[in-house]
Amino acid sequence: MRLAKASKFLMGSVVAPAIAAAVVASVIGGVFVANATPSSITVCASKASGAMRYVTSAGQETKLVIGQQGATGATGATGATGAAGSYATAMSVSSIPSAGYTLVLADAGKLLYSLVSPTITIPTNASVAFPIGTRIDIGQLGATTANIIFITPATGVTLNGGSASAQFDRGAYQMGSLIKIATNEWLFLKPVDENS
Repeated sequence: MRLAKASKFLMGSVVAPAIAAAVVASVIGGVFVANATPSSITVCASKASGAMRYVTSAGQETKLVIGQQGATGATGATGATGAAGSYATAMSVSSIPSAGYTLVLADAGKLLYSLVSPTITIPTNASVAFPIGTRIDIGQLGATTANIIFITPATGVTLNGGSASAQFDRGAYQMGSLIKIATNEWLFLKPVDENS
């Protein structure tokens, strides 16, 4: 009866739960020790029974800390940046600078065009490591039928299943695409010129 009245009285206080628990523990023969803070609660439990009580005999109690937050773990490694795509929003356009030109890595995704009759050399992967899937468009803009662009693979490079050169038909305003399909293998794709 005394315990019920004490509990009812203590319920109106901020510390009521902790004090009420201590009163209950003292009535049943033990002492309940609790230290409440806004972030954690420290309690003691018997090693033998697991009961939450404090025993004065040395080595008979275990201290438990509830609600503690451990140190923040290390930040995980950042993933590798993916490879840039072959095409930007707008395709870059460059004129082939001379009658003999060897492709460079910066040509990936570009339109290369010529007004003359150049020979374009495809380098080996060891010389220029274009990613597989690279596409380079080539335009023939010469105004006379004498203008022909030749595509020549370097030694060790396969073009269209062989080692021979490919070329445009005679005539202006033609376009083809070089596409890398394996480490040292390319395709040259172009429509048939109806006027050739």
